[in-house]
Amino acid sequence: MTGSNHPLAHLSREALEALVHEAARAPSVHNVQPARWRFEPGGDVILFRALDRRLPVADPTGHDVDVSLGAAFEGMAIALSRLGLALGAPAPERRAQAEGCEPVVRARVSAGGTLDPLAPHVLERRSYRGRFSRRGARELASARLMEASDVHVIDDAADIRLSSRSHDAATWRFESRPEYHAELWSWLRLSRRDPRYRRDGLNADCLALSTPERLGAMVLLYPIVFRLLGHLRIARHLVSEAGQVRSAIALVLFMPRRTDSAFDVGRRFYRLWLEITAAGLHAAPMSASVDDPTTRGQYEPLVPADRRLANVLRVGHAPVGAAAESYRLPTAELLV
Repeated sequence: MTGSNHPLAHLSREALEALVHEAARAPSVHNVQPARWRFEPGGDVILFRALDRRLPVADPTGHDVDVSLGAAFEGMAIALSRLGLALGAPAPERRAQAEGCEPVVRARVSAGGTLDPLAPHVLERRSYRGRFSRRGARELASARLMEASDVHVIDDAADIRLSSRSHDAATWRFESRPEYHAELWSWLRLSRRDPRYRRDGLNADCLALSTPERLGAMVLLYPIVFRLLGHLRIARHLVSEAGQVRSAIALVLFMPRRTDSAFDVGRRFYRLWLEITAAGLHAAPMSASVDDPTTRGQYEPLVPADRRLANVLRVGHAPVGAAAESYRLPTAELLV
């Protein structure tokens, strides 16, 4: 089908924006939201990368942004499935142009799609970075259901305690680098008066900060102050997540094939997180444990030779009403 006979041709601007809005619910590193979209008259969808949505210090190769783009693509496939449409395999795209963007992939939209079983959980998914509320037999059973060829579940409390210490060490090895902390600071949204608070980045609600913690973080995490506190050996305690990790029901190790592209890893990562949501659990990434070679090495004996450790998620139950929804950019800005 082409032109006016293609199913996309019958969708209103509002319907197309709804698709983009749902695709934007996919997770992205630091919530930078690099994905931009174009619906072509012939029935193709083109995914672009916004060039100003980068992390040159934390992600110099662009790997994490590529993972984020893969997650967004999967989000679009799920969104289209609600309309009985299917998104075809992505093909590299190099010719399309959009201001401030570069093309990534294009894919064909066709009729005959069926509702993705994970679609009902897209709007339920939350990252919860606070302390989880309970750990019982039912919760452990839910976590163990995540086990798969590319997923390993650590649910022993002693192992989780050990991981909490190694994760803190990994976090500090990154945060002690002034350029790393300065970049992270640029994506923190700690003041509700910040015009970016409801747009992107990591805001205080999504970081599960109380009002006193938020006010303190605005001062103590300011790069110049943080560097001084580092010299006084105080700063490390400000970024500790040991308590949050220890409260987890389990740690979920995501282990895609070594041959998988970052884009494909992002697609599967988003589905894994939705599966965690479907099991009634919340999650938070422990990316420092993967990015730091020393800490990653502690998990390597658990990873099959043909796979690699792509992420570690701590999972559990958030207190009722405590898991805030992270904000997204206005949909109109995501269409190019």
